[in-house]
Amino acid sequence: MSASGHSIFRSAVLGFSITAAFVSYQLLTDPQSALTRSSSVMLTFLVLCPPSILSITRQTEFGTESYYILWIVIGLLNAALYAGVRVMLKKRLQRPD
Repeated sequence: MSASGHSIFRSAVLGFSITAAFVSYQLLTDPQSALTRSSSVMLTFLVLCPPSILSITRQTEFGTESYYILWIVIGLLNAALYAGVRVMLKKRLQRPD
């Protein structure tokens, strides 16, 4: 894999990792937890993980199989988004004006 391939892969991993952190935060602050959710943290995750808007349209219970499948799909979409942005930036920076 070339250096550019590695950077694209790293961007995809970053996107998936942000989604994993979002899911972890949700599980740590679920309604039965003693920890409360912060609106600013949730908004930050929403900005960093735009595909998470899909979770609003598909309400699933925490910890169920459909919950994890939904968030795996969201994670893959976010990884693709981050990799796509990296590719577009790379092409934009290499383009002669």
